[in-house]
Amino acid sequence: MSQYLILLAIIPLSCLQLTKLFKTQDRWLVCGLSLGMVIAPVSFGLIQYTYIPIIGKLLGFIGLLFNLTHGSVGYFCLAGSGLLDSGALLSTSQFVLINLVNAVIFACAYGMIGHAIDRKLAAERKVTAAEKMENISVSM
Repeated sequence: MSQYLILLAIIPLSCLQLTKLFKTQDRWLVCGLSLGMVIAPVSFGLIQYTYIPIIGKLLGFIGLLFNLTHGSVGYFCLAGSGLLDSGALLSTSQFVLINLVNAVIFACAYGMIGHAIDRKLAAERKVTAAEKMENISVSM
């Protein structure tokens, strides 16, 4: 199952390549949304690689760090709302529900960060375009 969770990492990577290819204006917004949707399950999948001696331990440690920050948010939201019993074993359907809540929360968060980056880059492009137009008018 962990291989399928790692396979989800293709989604943000493909969004990055497609936004480069099509030169979209909201490049970082789309990449932030796609990264936020898959970061919790991918981090959980990386934890499963700790049995591999050197590289696996590093990947597992990275997955553990990301899962500590991203994996528990959905659990605490669902446990706080009463949909999950705290301290009980999780079934697969509950794990899927937790990751869906995580996807909504972190897609919004990373999407807002990406939108802020896009706005800043657009403002810088406007400033450089205005400087170019000013240089052209001065030279004529």
